[in-house]
Amino acid sequence: MINKITKTLKKYWKYLLGFVAFLFSIFTINKIRKKRSIEKIDKKINKNEKATEKLEGKVEEVKRQKTAVKKKVVVKKKQINKTKQQLKKKPTTKKRTTSAAKKNILSKTKKK
Repeated sequence: MINKITKTLKKYWKYLLGFVAFLFSIFTINKIRKKRSIEKIDKKINKNEKATEKLEGKVEEVKRQKTAVKKKVVVKKKQINKTKQQLKKKPTTKKRTTSAAKKNILSKTKKK
């Protein structure tokens, strides 16, 4: 029985060796493909992380600008309210007598 096995092995050793080499190459190629695909995915993830970091920085800058604009708006509203209150007040005028008003009018209308 052992004799038969050795004879068949001697006959087909090239085919067996080729089959084992074929299986080994399939496994190694598969590992290489997985590594490459993993590397590509890692690169994409890194690019996405960088992009999100940039966008987060922009978002923070927009938030800062938004708060600054809100503060400016509050200041402007206060200024508007102050001017409205000033407009509501009647302007103070000097009380003149009728004779002083007459002199003023005559002085402006005299022809030289």
